Parts: sequence; C-alpha cells; structure tokens
Amino acid sequence: MAAEGVVKDVGEIHARLLDHRPVVQGEIKCFIREFERNHREEERLEAVLGHAQQMGQTIPACTMLLEDNLAQVTANLRVATSMCEKISETEEKMAKADPLKNRREGRKQEWDAFMSDQFGRSAEVDREHEILCDKITEQHRLKEELLKEGKVSMP
Repeated sequence: MAAEGVVKDVGEIHARLLDHRPVVQGEIKCFIREFERNHREEERLEAVLGHAQQMGQTIPACTMLLEDNLAQVTANLRVATSMCEKISETEEKMAKADPLKNRREGRKQEWDAFMSDQFGRSAEVDREHEILCDKITEQHRLKEELLKEGKVSMP
C-alpha cells in the first residue's frame, strides 16, 4: 500500500515536471490559429492588390476617355447654359411686357367685387320676398278667419 502511494505520487510528479504534452498542445493550437489568421489576412491583402492592379489599368483608360470627351462636354455645357440664359431673358421680357396680365387681374378683381355685390343683393331680395310672402300669408289667414266668422262678405 505504501508502495502504491509512492508510485502514484512519483507518477504525479513525473506528469507535472516532465510531461509537457498539454503545454505543447496548447502552443501548437495557438500557432495554428495564428497561422490561419495570417493566411486569411494574406488572402485579403492579395484581393486588395488585385483590385489595386485592376484600378491601375482602369484609371488610364478613364483619363483617356475624359481627355477625348471633355472638350465636347464643355462645348455642350456652354450651349446649354446660353440657351438657359436666353430662355430666362425671354421670360423676364414677357413678364415685364405683359400689360394685358395686369388688366386681366384688374378685371378679375372688379368681377369678383361685382359678383359679391350681386350675391348680397340677391340675398336681400330673397329676405324681402320671404317677409312679403309671410305678410300675404298672414293677411289671407286673417281674411279666411273673418270669412268663417261671417264678418266679411264676398263680393
């Protein structure tokens, strides 16, 4: 029994002092992870390099197209600008030289005032008509009462 305990203790001491497998395995895993991460970064850098090389080929072609067409675009832009200025000047002249517009607006205001006055007069005539109708209705009612009472004779 004592020998078994000693063997067990010696085995544990040997495992702690001389068995480096767990430490080495941890280091290996860390190295592999680092290697894989560096590999992914390398792939990304290669992709960026590919894009940069593609842009290096595209940029000269774009500058050539720009140089070829810039004069034409500038000329078209000048023509468009001058046309816009002419249209703007024409509109300003039309706005200034339109006396009919002012007259139309004046007549429209006069017409609106006239129609407003007519609506007011029409409403007044309608009220007077209603009052007269009520008076006539009242007179007829009174005459009918007098007729029923026999105080007024019919001609």
